[in-house]
Amino acid sequence: MDTMDVWFDSGSSWNAVTKQSPEMTFPADVYLEGSDQHRGWFQSSLLTSVATEGQAPYKKVLTHGFVLDQNGLKMSKSVGNVVDPLKLVNGGNNQKTEPAYGADVLRLWVSSVDYSGDVLVGPEIIKTVSDSYRKIRNTLRYIVSNVNDYDPRTGMSFDELPVLDKYMLRRLATIAEDMEAAYETSSFVRLYQGLMRFATVDLSNFYLDIAKDRLYISGTDDYRRRSCQKVLYHLLEILTRSIAPILPHTAEDLWRYVPPWR
Repeated sequence: MDTMDVWFDSGSSWNAVTKQSPEMTFPADVYLEGSDQHRGWFQSSLLTSVATEGQAPYKKVLTHGFVLDQNGLKMSKSVGNVVDPLKLVNGGNNQKTEPAYGADVLRLWVSSVDYSGDVLVGPEIIKTVSDSYRKIRNTLRYIVSNVNDYDPRTGMSFDELPVLDKYMLRRLATIAEDMEAAYETSSFVRLYQGLMRFATVDLSNFYLDIAKDRLYISGTDDYRRRSCQKVLYHLLEILTRSIAPILPHTAEDLWRYVPPWR
């Protein structure tokens, strides 16, 4: 197929994609590209769509900066500073110097940076994000290990819970609302910061530390232990749902251990 004009061809792609695919809708929910496309693809798409359809081909536009190496330099094969995402996920030939971090760590890195400007990536940066990922995973793993004998269908009501447990459920509701709002506005860095703060400060350093006595010393069906398990169950269910868009593999693993409530 001949190309008449590269910007006209790309700018009319909405007609070839959203208009011709039954599983898609027009206008598209979002157009995602680099900040240099404001006068490129975004503009050419807007012009062709308004001229023929009388409306924009997208509901919103999301732009991002460019990915640089961890020293803030443009990646170049000749310089040898290109970061291969597949190598970060699967590891290199030497697993000691180039370990496999997995897809979820790379996805968590994406959520941890402010994409409105240029972002940095490299082995040291990914290693730091990997430490954050382990913090989230270990916190959720601790919760999983303490709800295996809990049946949410027989749990006590909110009014019956101790004040501490009520407080933690309210904190959970707040963080869940904040994360949902962050998703709606594509503010992934705010989501990441809120999740890390909740996992570290509210859970590991506070609630889960206090909960150890109730979970390990109290009897199996003791009121204090069951009330704590009720909180852990809601923490596990809601946090697993909330992290699914950015940590899908971790969320899938966790979901298998969420006690059934139906």
